[in-house]
Amino acid sequence: MTGTIVAQLFVVLTLVLMIIGKTPMYVTAVVGSTLAALFAGIPLFGSAPVTIKSLLIGGLNPVLIDMGGILLFIGIMQSTGFLHVIIGDIIRAGNYLGGGPGIITAAAAVAGGIGMMVGFTQAAITGVVAGPAAIKLGVDKNEAAGALQHANILGCGAGFSHPTVVGILAVAGIGYGMVNLWGLVIAAAVMGIAYVRMQAHARKEGFTSKLTPEEINTILEKFNHEKTTTIPSWKAFLPFLILIVAASSGAPIFIVCFFCALLTALLARRNLQQSQKEMIDGVKMIAVPFIATIVFLFMSGVIKNTGFVDTMASFFEPLLKYSPELLMFIVSILTGIITQSLAASAAIILPFLTVVLGAGGDPMASSVAAIAGANIGQYYLTGGPVSGLNTVIPVVPGSDLVKANLFQRPDYLFGFAVAGCIVVALSFF
Repeated sequence: MTGTIVAQLFVVLTLVLMIIGKTPMYVTAVVGSTLAALFAGIPLFGSAPVTIKSLLIGGLNPVLIDMGGILLFIGIMQSTGFLHVIIGDIIRAGNYLGGGPGIITAAAAVAGGIGMMVGFTQAAITGVVAGPAAIKLGVDKNEAAGALQHANILGCGAGFSHPTVVGILAVAGIGYGMVNLWGLVIAAAVMGIAYVRMQAHARKEGFTSKLTPEEINTILEKFNHEKTTTIPSWKAFLPFLILIVAASSGAPIFIVCFFCALLTALLARRNLQQSQKEMIDGVKMIAVPFIATIVFLFMSGVIKNTGFVDTMASFFEPLLKYSPELLMFIVSILTGIITQSLAASAAIILPFLTVVLGAGGDPMASSVAAIAGANIGQYYLTGGPVSGLNTVIPVVPGSDLVKANLFQRPDYLFGFAVAGCIVVALSFF
């Protein structure tokens, strides 16, 4: 009994240190979890039903295979220039449909789409092109910066590679597919309300113009650099569309991504030896999410086997009886707001998700709740300290972080409302 109490105290200390963020996250998780396991009587290895070795092996979740396939695909899309063609076409469409606000929304969608694939969203990539262009068309500079950074809501919430998302899916026992679609809907809601608000402000100021095709081409040339722009749009979009359709059908993600990457190489008429190298270069991006996923799932397994999950379940038992999924959503929101990091939120979300599922929570509804709450919440107070609003401000001339974040908050509240409705619908219908 004493060992169990000490183990749970180590779990609490580890979680607190991870939330505070003053120590290396993955080092803290591994050291704290290992000590907690040892105090709980879990051996390093041997014939016991549960060992530290078996918990580590449990961290090698099949979702990691899918992640590798996705990065194979993104590697070849980048190297062939197909991705740049897609980016250019989307920004042109944004300008055509909505002028300055359309350009910002399209740029955020593109950056978010890239983030979905690689697990790291950097809105400044497209913001450096879209920000100045949109301001020229009457979009307020702070609104432009705030709306651009909504790319992170898409990249993290609907993506395939963020460590916390991978961990959530592994704990819930579900794969990619519908959970990504719901993340896309939530991100579209946040981006959509931002677009409406930007458009209303631009019209109020008397700006309704759009960039000419020549002006758009000049802007995109600065973004494309050495990448060719002679690739037909249909050719660039075809592998991506096939991937989306095939992946949605339930086909193995790795195989789908591999053959879509091969199709990209053939359409680009690339040497297959060179294409293979470019695919492997894409997989090199898996390093951080791969290690993070193993660490988070190892920690989750330790937390479960030290009795900490049972302690949490008994504490929240009265609330769990009514709607475990909504409770998961509330806890996820608060965790995201407090930690300002979806990655750091894993320390709380993963063990609590285990509690929610144990109380009969629907796996899909619980996963959407766990992802959406912290994903939006991490940006609410400051725009996010890591790859957040602070990285967009420098590329949007004259923008201010505080004012841009104030613009974002109503968008996030709307996102919370949409996500909450989805969680309720998935829970009860």
